[in-house]
Amino acid sequence: MKKKLIAAILISGLAMTTAATAKWNGPRGDGDCYQMSMHSMQNLDEATKAKIVQFRTDNQQLFKEMVMKRAEKRALMKSDNPDPKVAAQLAGELFDLRTTIRLKAVEAGVDQYMGPMSGNCDRMGGFGGPGGRGKHQGRMMNQ
Repeated sequence: MKKKLIAAILISGLAMTTAATAKWNGPRGDGDCYQMSMHSMQNLDEATKAKIVQFRTDNQQLFKEMVMKRAEKRALMKSDNPDPKVAAQLAGELFDLRTTIRLKAVEAGVDQYMGPMSGNCDRMGGFGGPGGRGKHQGRMMNQ
């Protein structure tokens, strides 16, 4: 009887720990937090949707470069012996890309719909969504 009780407690504890860890880390992905989910786009008027689509189209190369740099940084950091100088270089390049995209979003008048503070990154693991703050909680964006 005691063995069954101890086994049940251990299994329950393991299940709760696994669930808590999954919830803490939140949904992941390559999310650049500049891409709105389709659900968020449905709530906007047609003129705003057109501005956002035009912004994404005009800056597609920047978004592509950001995804490629993130993949490069992720591969570097998962390697057996990551080079700190290369990692720092990639982090700086990512920072510059984010800044460029943010400034272009301001110019295009869509900055309130882009980025982690917009509340539109719920699908991508950023701020927003029904659960609260996602993966950016207490950390710098795009880490």
